[in-house]
Amino acid sequence: MQEISLLNSVIGPVMRGPSSSHCAAPYMMAKLARELSCSNGEVLKNAVVRFDPRGSFAPVYQAQSSDENFAAGLAGAQLTDADYRDILPRVMRGEGFQFAIEICELENNNHPNRVDLELIVQTADGDVRTDLYAGASVGGGMYYIDAMNGAPVFLTGKTATVFVWGTGAVADAQIIAEQLATGTNKLLGTSIDPAHNRVEVSLQSLPDAAVIVGVRGRNGVSEIRFGDASQYPVCATDDLFSTSEAVIAVADGQEGGSIADAALVLEAKRLGLSRDATRALFRERCELMLGVVAEGFDAKPEDNVMRFLTLRARKVRDANLPGGLGGPVLQDAMAGALSAMERDSNRGVVCAAPTAGSAGVVPGTLYGLIRHGIDIEGATDALQVMALIGAVFAARGTFAAECGGCSVETGASAAMAAAGVAQAYGADAKQCFDAASMCLMNTLGLVCDPVGGDVEIPCHARNAAGVSHAFSSAMAVLAGFDAVLQYDELVDQTVKIGSMMHPDLRCTARGGCAATKTALRMVEAVTQGA
Repeated sequence: MQEISLLNSVIGPVMRGPSSSHCAAPYMMAKLARELSCSNGEVLKNAVVRFDPRGSFAPVYQAQSSDENFAAGLAGAQLTDADYRDILPRVMRGEGFQFAIEICELENNNHPNRVDLELIVQTADGDVRTDLYAGASVGGGMYYIDAMNGAPVFLTGKTATVFVWGTGAVADAQIIAEQLATGTNKLLGTSIDPAHNRVEVSLQSLPDAAVIVGVRGRNGVSEIRFGDASQYPVCATDDLFSTSEAVIAVADGQEGGSIADAALVLEAKRLGLSRDATRALFRERCELMLGVVAEGFDAKPEDNVMRFLTLRARKVRDANLPGGLGGPVLQDAMAGALSAMERDSNRGVVCAAPTAGSAGVVPGTLYGLIRHGIDIEGATDALQVMALIGAVFAARGTFAAECGGCSVETGASAAMAAAGVAQAYGADAKQCFDAASMCLMNTLGLVCDPVGGDVEIPCHARNAAGVSHAFSSAMAVLAGFDAVLQYDELVDQTVKIGSMMHPDLRCTARGGCAATKTALRMVEAVTQGA
């Protein structure tokens, strides 16, 4: 079973904050937990988020605004809410509900991004109930919840989910599932757990309230809870992206052998949508990324909240460089990458592509293409190719720097962008993967070492370099260079080498650039000045 979606998992999610692992996933996990606990009119009174001291959340959750995103998700906020960043201070004061972060040893600590959630709610009858959830953020905004009140579950937010408890629920599981999947709502799966008298029904969308009431009123049903999909619902779980060979075969099967068309066909299948509807979503995502770049260029210095960097994107874009240095396409693309990262670090709405720490490479590349002869349709084609290359990476590896260092973030995003640039200028499917391969072979072992835990230094610099890497790789392949080593093998090696890295080199702010004397002095200075 495979749930990777190009729009959800690779050029998404749309999010706030500098880290998809530490911001997007916390928001979505918390929001789903709230929906499950408050399905029947309950009111959230108290929430505690727990991190293990040995994990990656503990040292960086404040610098990377994990606490802000957990609080917003638990409050049921929308990403576009004007007061999104005000929620954490309010709940820390006990307004709405009590909120706390605790650092303690977790019973299950099998992943660096492990987290436990404790929610105390008041029921409609005035009783108080405690719900416990456990899960992990697994990179690129993807996550899972694998325990609910001690019982095993596996929730990823890829579908709407309805839980029904009771002996009658187990006995009539299929009838209940069909009752929930009314009208055009698709039934995506039914799971029966006799040990806990529980049925889990996966749907394309949540049923109407009247349908829920009808199921709740059935004989033998003792309880019902539900939560919506975190992103676009996944309607097909076929293995679509595990090998570049399979993807190229799909491209070759399309008229003209287009890898962009292959991306469209596969994502339409994954989401259960028409090709036209899926294309519209890709174009919308492309326009969103270009909008993020534009907002970054328009940002005012007085609105900057970065601790170490000032706004430089517009200066880079407008600089009058020597004529033989780089060229205007590359200069614009690098400036676009910095602009997106400045929005990212200032907690604006951005798109993880594939992560927040690498959220500048793809938008910056698209900006460079748009500014120099590629129209919006061509840019959307390029984005589809970028997403497809990233999906193969995700299927074979991870986007979590906590597991693989920056090689699985800016390394992966540069590979994606390289393929998109190559496609935009006429490359075939194999050449696109060759361009991506060049990027990966040059970023093996790249560490993740954010100064002070903030996604600023060296993250912004690596996004600018990732754009340069993408364009140079695409140029080399289009000029006749052969990468020789297959993309799939290089993904596998990227993951293998990442697992060999010392934990201090994987997003803990304890090694690399973060451990330099200059970095330590900077962190001390801003800490004392806070």
